[in-house]
Amino acid sequence: MPVLSEDSGLHETLALLTSQLRPDSNHKEEMGFLRDVFSEKSLSYLMKIHEKLRYYERQSPTPVLHSAVALAEDVMEELQAASVHSDERELLQLLSTPHLRAMLMVHDTVAQKNFDPVLPPLPDNIDEDFDEESVKIVRLVKNKEPLGATIRRDEHSGAVVVARIMRGGAADRSGLVHVGDELREVNGITVLHKRPDEISQILAQSQGSITLKIIPATQEEDRLKDSKVFMRALFHYDPREDRAIPCQEAGLPFQRRQVLEVVSQDDPTWWQAKRVGDTNLRAGLIPSKQFQERRLSYRRATGTLPSPQSLRKPPYDQPCDKETCDCEG
Repeated sequence: MPVLSEDSGLHETLALLTSQLRPDSNHKEEMGFLRDVFSEKSLSYLMKIHEKLRYYERQSPTPVLHSAVALAEDVMEELQAASVHSDERELLQLLSTPHLRAMLMVHDTVAQKNFDPVLPPLPDNIDEDFDEESVKIVRLVKNKEPLGATIRRDEHSGAVVVARIMRGGAADRSGLVHVGDELREVNGITVLHKRPDEISQILAQSQGSITLKIIPATQEEDRLKDSKVFMRALFHYDPREDRAIPCQEAGLPFQRRQVLEVVSQDDPTWWQAKRVGDTNLRAGLIPSKQFQERRLSYRRATGTLPSPQSLRKPPYDQPCDKETCDCEG
């Protein structure tokens, strides 16, 4: 096996590892699976980006000036006022092009670190009906993407609670919303007497800054509990045809032999996964391995041994407690 140098990066290491995978009669399927995963272009691009960022951190470059646009405008004024020669005319034309001006604007934005989102101040008319320790005001920046959380109505208390946080979504990236949190207001609109689908519509229509008033759960979700497993799908799955899934819009459709990255197994019935190579960073719901095996076993048994009891809907095909989300269908 070739020897890597100390300067070899992750990209070269991954390429070398892929080239060394040889078919094995005892582990042919596993080797093919690893080769497919390591050969994904998205993984190669991520490795290259990682190396560029590490190189940037080691170099620690600092901008020479923080206002390149202002300097370019001053130079253009000097060139327009002075006698213009061929070189000066070419420089003036270059500085006037929109692409160069846009590049200088980006430079100033990065140099001045103005790329972080700016949140407006909290409104002054926030109700103080609850204790300060029990109410939390959460401000999120949400663009055209869904919030990445499902909600449901609690059967006992009637409260609207967060049922699930989808990995990779806006709510997950913020780290401010957890499973079990009670939702009271969305952008100043009370949700106590609204249906979950009405609340999801409000969330879906909200763009930019979104303010949530929530009562934190007694035990917050353990965000450090993160598991990533790659597996190859052995069947086709369409969440629109699954009566048991709690939220069809949050389901992840996939085809047989597609490689999936399981990012959360917190729920023993519904895992969260992403398709390898998919540009969508937000995960979707898929049936867990144990749940799918039990469901298939039940269907095989009832198909081969029909009985009066099998005429009833099996528990694996019955609609469960439904959740609502603002994901696009």
